[in-house]
Amino acid sequence: KKTEPAYGADVLRLWVANSDYSSDILIGDNIIKQTFDSYRKLRNTARYMIGTLSDFDPETNAVAYEDLPSLDKYMLGRLSQTLTSVKDSMDN
Repeated sequence: KKTEPAYGADVLRLWVANSDYSSDILIGDNIIKQTFDSYRKLRNTARYMIGTLSDFDPETNAVAYEDLPSLDKYMLGRLSQTLTSVKDSMDN
């Protein structure tokens, strides 16, 4: 008989990704529960964001780069740098 809920492989993957492996790694019920809460929030946020895109049409709803707020331009620049860094790391 199960007394603890099964959290699944995705929660375990998120825990591993968030772990600082330069020192001892701790795992326990509370750590897994906290990771599950983070996973649930992340998943629900992604579902909401994807749901709001259902009626998005790039032809009519797209915003020109020049018209974007400064923060959006900054975030697009950071995304571009990150993607370039990841691509370079994968190529080498």
